[in-house]
Amino acid sequence: MNETHLAEACELTRRLNWPHRYTDWQQALWLGEGVVAEENGKLLGTTLFWRWGRDYASLGLVIVADEAQGKGTGKALVQAALTALEGSHVRLHATEAGKGLYEKLGFVATGQVSQHQCLQLTAFSSVLPVAGSILRPARPEDSAVLTTLDTQAHGQVRPRLIAMLQKNAARMLVLEEQGSVSGFACLRRFGRGYVAGPVICRDLCQAKALVSELLSGLEGQFVRMDTHTTSGLGSWLSHLGLHEVDRPTAMIRGTPWQPAGMLAFGLMSQAMG
Repeated sequence: MNETHLAEACELTRRLNWPHRYTDWQQALWLGEGVVAEENGKLLGTTLFWRWGRDYASLGLVIVADEAQGKGTGKALVQAALTALEGSHVRLHATEAGKGLYEKLGFVATGQVSQHQCLQLTAFSSVLPVAGSILRPARPEDSAVLTTLDTQAHGQVRPRLIAMLQKNAARMLVLEEQGSVSGFACLRRFGRGYVAGPVICRDLCQAKALVSELLSGLEGQFVRMDTHTTSGLGSWLSHLGLHEVDRPTAMIRGTPWQPAGMLAFGLMSQAMG
């Protein structure tokens, strides 16, 4: 995949009623790599994958046009990505339609992700950080520690992603406890409005404080957040008006990462994890 494929790729997501803008596709390709299926110059399918360090990778945006369904196109695309990622533990989030294919290719379910969103965020009561903690904007010099915390949560080493978020995010917050960074959260433009994520911290109270501050001032805006169903955030997000609209299955081909002091309360995206 290269930039010349992105207009047609964007059209494929539009047909599925997925919210990806051209800019979102550009960002995804810049961070990773892609494979396409073509026939006579027409794009029939896509998949993207992201190498997050030596051990872990993620795979997503596996799309097959209606006219190419049932011909093995999706399987060929995923196999091409897995060949390129040989030796990595590969994660993805599967739709119900794609789950069977991934199981045949060696992926196993590890849980579910809950997609929460609202068309127009309404005013809500803020959750303050615990005494002794502060929230502040991320600074360029935070990059290394944010990358470390991100890796501790899910094993993925993503300095390029962190740098991109620091440069382009609408808002990026850091949680400090007694002068030490203990979590962070990001708000960025995506699709029809804003996405909150990634959100990385130690516990649920920290996550609520980060997300609460992240969403302040967004009344009337479209907001989305993807979180693991086991995170504990789901009912609180629903209380804020971000109701669950989808629940894909988290899957891995390899060995799951065991969190090392940090937890991922919010995903960067369903595709990237």
